Amino acid sequence: MSFVNAYFLWILLPLAVYLFRGKKRESLQQYLRWIALFFLVLAMARPVLVQHKSKETLPAHSIIVALDLSVSMNAKDIQPSRAKASRATIKAFLEANLYDQISLIGFTINPLLLSPSTTDHKLVGVALDAMRSEYLLTKGTDLKKLLEKVAEFPDKEKMLLLFSDGGDEPVDEELVEFAKESNIEVLVVAMATQSGSTISDKNGEVLKDKAGHIVVSKFNSSVGVLGKVVPFEGVESTVSKIQNWIEEQKSLDDGVTRESRSYFELFFVPAFLALLFLFLSATRFSLKVLALLALLNIPLHAGDLHSAYEHYENEEYNATLEELRSIEPKTLESQLALGNTYYKLKKYKKAKSVFKTLKSTNPKIKQQLLYALGNCEAKMAYYEKAKNYYVKALQLGEDNDTLHNLELVIFFKNRDSSKVGFTNPNSAQASNNTTELEETEEEKPSSSKEEKSGSSGGGGSKKNKNSTVKVVKSTEASTSKREMSSKAYDLINEGYIREQKPW
Repeated sequence: MSFVNAYFLWILLPLAVYLFRGKKRESLQQYLRWIALFFLVLAMARPVLVQHKSKETLPAHSIIVALDLSVSMNAKDIQPSRAKASRATIKAFLEANLYDQISLIGFTINPLLLSPSTTDHKLVGVALDAMRSEYLLTKGTDLKKLLEKVAEFPDKEKMLLLFSDGGDEPVDEELVEFAKESNIEVLVVAMATQSGSTISDKNGEVLKDKAGHIVVSKFNSSVGVLGKVVPFEGVESTVSKIQNWIEEQKSLDDGVTRESRSYFELFFVPAFLALLFLFLSATRFSLKVLALLALLNIPLHAGDLHSAYEHYENEEYNATLEELRSIEPKTLESQLALGNTYYKLKKYKKAKSVFKTLKSTNPKIKQQLLYALGNCEAKMAYYEKAKNYYVKALQLGEDNDTLHNLELVIFFKNRDSSKVGFTNPNSAQASNNTTELEETEEEKPSSSKEEKSGSSGGGGSKKNKNSTVKVVKSTEASTSKREMSSKAYDLINEGYIREQKPW
C-alpha cells in the first residue's frame, strides 16, 4: 500500500505529540473524536494499492511550442499584431491535435516553461492566456538559451514549433550544430513580413533606437538555417502547414511511449471509519464500545464512569461517589449520576445542588432534572416547591411516575394545611432539620442497607428517573391516631391517590 498524497500524514505528527504529552485525562467522546480525526487524515492522504504497471505506445508526438514574447512581437505588419496572431494560431493548433503531448515555452532573452508536456490541451491554453508579455522586464530575443532549454527535455527526438520574428541577431553555425546534436527538429513560423513594421510602446509612441532613428522590425531570415520556415498566411493555412511538417518527421513511426499504473483506491475505508467514530462520539451509543476499547488497551477516563455504574447497580453508593468525584472533566452524564448517588445516600440537599447546576437543551433531560429536583424537595418536605417542579416536568411530556408523585405531594400539602386548622401538629420544618442534619455528616459511612425506591430508579441505573417520593414520617410526639380532614377524603374520592400504593 502507498499514499498518493503522503504529505498529509505530517498532520499526524502534532496530533501524536499532543496526545502523548498531554497530562489532562479526557472523556471517551473526546478520544473518539481524536480517532475520527486520525482516520480522516488517512483518507486525505489517499491510500491506494498498486495493482500493475504497464507501458503503451501512442500514435502521437511530443511537441514543444515556443512563443516569442519580445517587444518586437507587438508590431502590426501581421494583423491584428504578431503576438495576437501567434496566440490564435497556437490555440487552433491545440484544437487540431487531440493526442499529441504538447508543452509551451515563452521566451525573450530567458526561456520560461509555461506548461509541461501534457495531452490536456485545455491546460496549455489556460497557460497561454495567463501569460502577459507587458509584465516582462527582459527585452530582446535569445534563441541560444531557448534551444538549451529545449535540449533538457527527456524526449529522444524533440520537435520545436518556433513562433517568432527571428530577433535581430544572425544565427551562427555553432547554434545549428547544437540543435543537431540535441536532436531538435525546428519549424519556424515566420511571424513577421520582409518589409517589416514600426513598433509602438504601451503609450502608443513609435519606438526609436539610441540614435533617435525609428526602429523597423523585419523577419530575420537567418533563422531559417535552424530548420524549415513557414510564413504566416492566416490561422487555418498556417496550422495546416504545421500539421504537414509534423507528419514528415521520423518520430511518427515510433510514437510516444507512456507508462501507466493501475491503482485500487482505499480512501473510502478510513473515511468510513472516521464517520463511524464521529457518530459514536456524538451519541450515547459510545458507552457500548467501552469493552472493545478496553481490549485495545486505550486508557479512557470514561472507564471510571463505567465502574461507577457497576457500583451503583450493586447498591455500593459510597464507592460510586468516590468514582464520580474523581472524573475530570465533569460531564452531564457523570453529574447526573452524582446527583442520583447523593439522593440514594439521603443527602437530598447535596443532590439538589448538583441537579440545579446542570443545563441541557434536550427536553428529555430537562424533564429528568425537573423530576429529580421535585423528588429532592419532596424528601425535604418542601411540598409547594416539589409540586412546581413536577408541574414543569409534566409540561415537557407525560410521565406516570411524575404524575403519581405530584398527586402525593398535593395530598401531603393539603394534609399539613388541614392539620393546622384542627390541631397544632409539629410543622414540616422539624423534618427538614432532621434531613439537613443528616447531610452535615457527609464523611460518615452510610448504612449498609439502602432504602429501595417505590416506582423508579436513579438516573445512573437502568431506569432514567429518581426514586418515587416516600412519605416523610411525622415527628409528632403523640402516638394517638388523628382523624383525617374532610379535604383528605375528598382527594381520595376524586382519585388523586393510588390506593394500590398507599403512602
